[in-house]
Amino acid sequence: MKRHSSLLFILFFISTFFVTPACAQTVQQMKKDRARLEQQIKESQQLLASTGKDVKSQLAQLSVLSERIRQQTELVTQLGNELKATETEISLLGSELKELEADLEMRKSRYASALSQSLHRNSFENRLLFLLSSDTFRQMYRRMRYLGEYAHFQAQMGREIQAKQQELEEKRAQLTELKASQTELLAQRQHEQQALATQQAEQQALVSRLQKQQATIKSELKRQQSEYDRLDKKIEQLINEQIAASQAKAKAKEKATTAKGKETKQLDTPPAESGSKGGFKMSADDVKLSGSFQQNKGRLPVPVQGSYMIASHYGIQQMSGMKHVTVNNQGVDLRCSRGATARNIYDGEVSAIFEHPSRKTYGILVRHGNYISVYCNLATLSVRQGDKVKGGAPLGTIHTDPSGESILQFQLRKDLQRLNPEEWIKF
Repeated sequence: MKRHSSLLFILFFISTFFVTPACAQTVQQMKKDRARLEQQIKESQQLLASTGKDVKSQLAQLSVLSERIRQQTELVTQLGNELKATETEISLLGSELKELEADLEMRKSRYASALSQSLHRNSFENRLLFLLSSDTFRQMYRRMRYLGEYAHFQAQMGREIQAKQQELEEKRAQLTELKASQTELLAQRQHEQQALATQQAEQQALVSRLQKQQATIKSELKRQQSEYDRLDKKIEQLINEQIAASQAKAKAKEKATTAKGKETKQLDTPPAESGSKGGFKMSADDVKLSGSFQQNKGRLPVPVQGSYMIASHYGIQQMSGMKHVTVNNQGVDLRCSRGATARNIYDGEVSAIFEHPSRKTYGILVRHGNYISVYCNLATLSVRQGDKVKGGAPLGTIHTDPSGESILQFQLRKDLQRLNPEEWIKF
């Protein structure tokens, strides 16, 4: 029975040894995610406070508010998951405490029994009699060793009991701390749920006001969509020109190589040009850069230094709470603080700089092999066409319009194919 109990304890110890650290690691990661969400909500609140009262600003406010509600919902969900993980850890720790207490009692009982049995042996006379009653010198030596080992065994049992006692106290303190953390999480989740309800009510009130201005809203959104389309057309034109130039360069190089003759061609063959049909013709260095860029999908840095929030997502987006009101965005719009700087997302070359078709702002194209990153709505420039730029390098300051909005319009292409930046950038 005792052997069976010991086996169960060993199995439990092994299982908790592997499970508890993993659970703790999960909770720590959740705390980091929660801190990130809380920071995003704080930044979106600052951006929300800076919007004006006209229709354009109210649409921007609705966009910010919708994004903040999304963040708040994610935070409430995160707190719920963290709470569940904490409850699981408390349960595991509670079970471990029970096993430790049982093991400690068992050790104390054995130690007490060992002490009781050795009381009459510990006197000098008894130990001496035990040794002198030996039949041979060899037997006396073995008995001397036995007495020494038994004394060492008792001391070791005492140390183990002390260690178990200390471990038990540490586990109890850890359990108390977890329960306090659980109480705090419950209170915070309740607070965030109330904040979410307030934001949803605010969003509904804003939608109700905007619905009374449908004609003005449609006119404003039509204007915005027209700007998106003109910008997209300009970007496509520039990329087409660059593709055509790379193809012409590759063709001229191939023609020059052919003209040198078969013998020269065999002795000095230049690196082959590569690229998709209808796309960039790339050198070996370009191919290597494209491959490296692709390997970083989902890990590329945000193209803004400092705080930001996504004001408009990629693709066709419906305005929150407003039926049949949509905007088609070929990239993402990032709302930033005044004076924010746009930064390059990966090593490449500034392949083009252009003026916005309908604003006095600038756009930059950075080529990474056959990938192109596009940064629009810049007030000032920090680079020139042809510059080699490293990842993270500043490209220019983002324009702030009269209503106080600072928005970076960011796009990503592979040749002429539009890509969803949210799948590539680590927002």
